[in-house]
Amino acid sequence: MSIIQNISKTINYGRKNGYKEAACAALERVVSKYYADYTYKEPASSVLEEQRKQEISNCKFSIVVPAYETPENYLQELIESCLAQTYGNWELIIADGSQSDRVSKTVEAYQDERIKYAKLAGNGGISENTNAAIKLATGEYCGLLDHDDLLTKDALYEMAVSLEQAREQGISPIMLYSDEDKCDATGQRFYDPHFKLDFNLDLILTNNYICHFLVIKTTELKRLQIRKQYDGAQDFDLVLRVVSSLYLKEKEGVLDKVEKYIIHVPKVLYHWRCHQNSTADNPQSKMYAYEAGRKALADFTKRVGWKADIRHNKHLGFYRIAYRNPVLTHREDLAAVGGYVVHGGKIMTGPYRGIPIFYAGYMNRIDLYQNINYLDIRNLAVNKKYISVYEEVTGHAYVETFAVETEEKLPQWMQELSAEELDKLNRKLSKSLKAQGKRLLLDPESVRKCANQR
Repeated sequence: MSIIQNISKTINYGRKNGYKEAACAALERVVSKYYADYTYKEPASSVLEEQRKQEISNCKFSIVVPAYETPENYLQELIESCLAQTYGNWELIIADGSQSDRVSKTVEAYQDERIKYAKLAGNGGISENTNAAIKLATGEYCGLLDHDDLLTKDALYEMAVSLEQAREQGISPIMLYSDEDKCDATGQRFYDPHFKLDFNLDLILTNNYICHFLVIKTTELKRLQIRKQYDGAQDFDLVLRVVSSLYLKEKEGVLDKVEKYIIHVPKVLYHWRCHQNSTADNPQSKMYAYEAGRKALADFTKRVGWKADIRHNKHLGFYRIAYRNPVLTHREDLAAVGGYVVHGGKIMTGPYRGIPIFYAGYMNRIDLYQNINYLDIRNLAVNKKYISVYEEVTGHAYVETFAVETEEKLPQWMQELSAEELDKLNRKLSKSLKAQGKRLLLDPESVRKCANQR
């Protein structure tokens, strides 16, 4: 991102959230410089050649691309990124809503039977054009690829390997996704990587961190399709509907936890091209998309039966579910909810320990709802079904400390714990609560300031 873009982003953030917030965000950007030295490194040619020789899953992938007046060089590079795949069992389906013959002429130059071209009667927009491509898919899984982006050479290979590994464990994944980065208009410079977490239910309910490279079981994709009324956030809406279908089955006891059926491949397999008209380069260019995302989340909460309102977060494209009652009354899948404990302006425990509380963190994660493995007993509410677990682990009667205003209101035994004793107890209790097969929720808006750090 250029200096001018950074300045513009800071000004817009200040107008939205106040200039004190903007100053803190600018300081974090200058000091932290998350992955500022990143560069994409393609696997060595010997590794790629070994992948081509390897016999793995015979799964066929359908790569679906909605096209509309795509510049010739962008489409050529997209097609060539598919032809370069080290895993060969795929088809590329390009559904073209263009008025001109620009796209068709580009495709005609490639004589590969795996490339399928469909000329549409008109331009139905990204959703309807994508649906037209999906209808033609014959693969077991579909990968979604934008008409100006690129796949890495090992993208489908890594997906196929992950599928094979899951099947060996008796799992049939519904959805897979990878890490990604951005590239400039030339497709030569790579930057701003997004290294993602494994599937995290509450994090996906804050923004579409899954995004690219998204691969979905074809039968499921044909059933759901892309909904035009959510254009701008159509991928987010699709992901949320996949998740809600799995979540409801988990709730009914028909399937295991959602996390089992959504696979994260922790490698950069997708290059998101940034140019003048791209939302990757200019998020302000499609403000309507953020409202579409909010509506998709509202639809999700309605489907799963949560009474909640959806608020825009201070960061563009991020959201917060505002539950109308305490979250544990809505969520049987949660064993507990907790917040941050802060001393000297820094977070004291958990995955963000030692980080200033005014930081947003990498990909704004410090500011977002998320499921974690570790909560602090000094800022905690436990689902009433698991209070006995709390009392067994701590040896004390349960006391809810979630959002309690002052440290003095904590039980005396809790105040007397040393830092080492506290850390040990937090880990033991969190592990015991998760052993119930439930999730732990971190609520970033619940912050307790601690006067003393023993």
